[in-house]
Amino acid sequence: MEEKLLQARRQQIVSMRKGGLTYAEIGRRLGITKERVRQIFKGNPRPQKPDLDSKVMLTTSEAAHLVGVRPNTVRRWSNKGILKAYRISPRGDRRFRREDIDSFLKEAETGNVPSTSE
Repeated sequence: MEEKLLQARRQQIVSMRKGGLTYAEIGRRLGITKERVRQIFKGNPRPQKPDLDSKVMLTTSEAAHLVGVRPNTVRRWSNKGILKAYRISPRGDRRFRREDIDSFLKEAETGNVPSTSE
């Protein structure tokens, strides 16, 4: 069903381009960005979210999604040493190993996780 909608949208965009409209003007009319108009026009599929099961290193948001908490909670746990994080880049962005998240979740099931309150 979504594929049919995308094809209809693409046909609409193609006809507007043939009418001489720019990507920006088409985007304004359809309520999407000009970059997305260009992607649809050229037939590029929408970027897919990465499969978290196959990723070795996770961002703070991805780790929070897996654990079922907010990203700030994951940051706080990282600061307290409850959850192991690796700092990368000059900004000090956090990355979490998938194995560390899995072992954290296993420990949480058995009740062996250090206290997260304070």
